[in-house]
Amino acid sequence: MARSTLSDALRLMFGHEGGYVNDPKDPGGPTKYGVTLATLAAHRGRKVTAADVRNLTLSEARIIYRKSYWKQSGGDLLPRGLDYAVFDFGVHSGPATAVKVLQRLVGVSQDGIVGIQTVDAVRRYKGGLRELIDDYCNARLAYLRSLRGWRRYARGWTVRVTGIDPKGEWRAQRGVRGNAHALAGGVATASSHVQPTPKARPEDVSFTHVVTRPEAWGPLGGLVSAMGAIASGSGPVQIALAIGMVGAVGVGLWYAVRRIRAA
Repeated sequence: MARSTLSDALRLMFGHEGGYVNDPKDPGGPTKYGVTLATLAAHRGRKVTAADVRNLTLSEARIIYRKSYWKQSGGDLLPRGLDYAVFDFGVHSGPATAVKVLQRLVGVSQDGIVGIQTVDAVRRYKGGLRELIDDYCNARLAYLRSLRGWRRYARGWTVRVTGIDPKGEWRAQRGVRGNAHALAGGVATASSHVQPTPKARPEDVSFTHVVTRPEAWGPLGGLVSAMGAIASGSGPVQIALAIGMVGAVGVGLWYAVRRIRAA
């Protein structure tokens, strides 16, 4: 709720994002301090190269996060501790995604913008701030599990959020959850240093997760009907109509996937 959280939030977030990384399997390309090629280009207003990312200074990275992530994640409006948790999620997956997950949790319209209704719902959340931080971090993990990168990056993403290594080989840390609780309680916390992992973008939601959503059930039901018509039909007209149904269902399913990944 106070700007004083920003310096702590940046320090803690940089502990997770680390220095220069160029994972060939990360579609976002090279990053430094969590700043991607696209983010740096947008900030500078021109095309940039991997070398530009490598040479990014910590001072410029701070400016980028203050300008394009902190306020967009509700940093000046949310309670201390929760503001950091939403900010870190926003850096990792985009501010709109982080805010929508919070809004879904507190039961308000999911427009991706922290306003009066969201702040009021946060204030009235059952169980108070501590429980909300726990529930929010659990919701973030659920979101991460829905992504195609979960199988490859589950360990690093889990450590970032919880501070606990699923394999039990790394020393336990506070993670975002523990750091958020510490900030909420006014306790100083040291930044963690973990291996940086790629961004967790909403457009990477897995197809398996998509088909479990109600939005996809209509097109899938149509596909089942179309296949049944093809199997039972013997005339060319009937078969042609059934094939047309399959095409229409495919388009409907494609749009459903786009809507779910954009949500």
